Amino acid sequence: MIRKRYIIFVLLLLISVSSLQARRTELILQKASDDRYVPAIPVYIINQYQYIALQDLLDAYKISAFINPDVRKSVFRLGRLKLKVTAYNHYVMVEDKTFQMAHAVVFFDGETYLPMDDFVNILKLTGLVSGVTLLSGTDTADLQVQRTEERPELSPYEIVSTNIEERQNGTVIRIRTANRYDAKSVKAWINREEWLYVTLPGATVNKLGIDNTQIPKNSTIRTVTADQLDGTSQLTFRLRGTVEGVDVLHRDSPPEILLTIRRPYVIDQSHYLDKEREKWKLDKIVLDAGHGGHDPGARGHGLKEKDITLDVVKRLGRLIETRTDIEVVYTRKTDVFVPLWERTKIANEAGGKVFLSIHVNANKNKRASGFETYLLRPGKTDAAVAVAEMENAVIKLEKNADQYDKLSAEQLILATMAQSSFMQQSETLADLTQSAFDKKLVGQNRGVKQAGFIVLIGASMPNVLIELGFISNKNDSNRLKKAAYRQKAAEGIFDALMKYKTRHEKLLSP
Repeated sequence: MIRKRYIIFVLLLLISVSSLQARRTELILQKASDDRYVPAIPVYIINQYQYIALQDLLDAYKISAFINPDVRKSVFRLGRLKLKVTAYNHYVMVEDKTFQMAHAVVFFDGETYLPMDDFVNILKLTGLVSGVTLLSGTDTADLQVQRTEERPELSPYEIVSTNIEERQNGTVIRIRTANRYDAKSVKAWINREEWLYVTLPGATVNKLGIDNTQIPKNSTIRTVTADQLDGTSQLTFRLRGTVEGVDVLHRDSPPEILLTIRRPYVIDQSHYLDKEREKWKLDKIVLDAGHGGHDPGARGHGLKEKDITLDVVKRLGRLIETRTDIEVVYTRKTDVFVPLWERTKIANEAGGKVFLSIHVNANKNKRASGFETYLLRPGKTDAAVAVAEMENAVIKLEKNADQYDKLSAEQLILATMAQSSFMQQSETLADLTQSAFDKKLVGQNRGVKQAGFIVLIGASMPNVLIELGFISNKNDSNRLKKAAYRQKAAEGIFDALMKYKTRHEKLLSP
């Protein structure tokens, strides 16, 4: 043991001397598999943060990577694990797990750079390295390599370029901007179902570059044109076919405006065949009682959210089972904990035609009250975002909480596109629910809203999340305590489902 420590000490001493001669900072990693040290990896300062070059890491481990130049993704194997990193992305995939970094991977001069501290922490967490040493030069004249990421602000334009991507259920338009442009004032709207207009106040546009945007074959976009109107730029996209709407998102790294064009739900003519028509009938509903087990959900005035949601779900289930021939699937029927990911998994595997997640709200503002219904989309208001964050916080109680990506805004907006085929039906069901509550319940109708609820992600069917009231509000909680009121809530949802069933199945009539 003494001999081993002596060898390590000599090795580090030799590396230290080399580092001082090289007059730069270097990273030394110790493999967890055999305690050996890999050769020193240079450290660079990029935008005031320490990075290491991916190629230097590969050289140190004497390995190579598969690189996809189109998306700047690199795939390589360290020891027993496969890793994936992508330029301008905060996420690293290690086998089937996703880790988020505080700083994004950067790319310039044909090289990929990894944020050192973030990436090294991932290597530690996954058991790839057992020790880390950072060697820095001591001479005050020792200047670390200073590099600056290539940024679009070097362009004379604030609006630099556009890129169009076709997805299965919609189109993504990426408008690349210079860092100096504040994108929050952007307006986008669709006119006569044929034209998408995007105005960018206070911006100069690269008209030639945008007019020559490459448009994918059979794209929703027919043409792209740019116009400079005094101090405002306008982009005009001519659309092909019917579109349902457009969502706008802003990203900082790389700086861009992200537009997603959603296509409407369409039933193919083949579904008019009797056999196919049966597949689309509303014959199975999945009811999800929020929270449960060691997760009580929101609490207030002696009530727990998990108890109220389970009671209302059971009441609703009995109404459906006794008054219709619709099959009911429950994500839970007792006071047990069910992870968020498992709830939509249950719904999908059961072949559900509608997914309803029942919840009770809470707010620091004790005066907040009323009922509301949510759709899965990025939240447009601070209040909607706060509700989603509260409901999503349950993942902290799960054993494998690290399996969840901390959803970035872009990931969420792309996740909603996967459900865009069901969005029109979800909106219809949400509207009918609020109308039924307006007749059955007491309190403020807070309307239909949208936010990023993890429990709804992945449901391959129309889906909504219902908030019955505010447990933090004295009047709402007093009503929710009463069995008769909870019965009315169940009846309201049942009435909405029956009206939705009638409308939905009219579309299937020959």
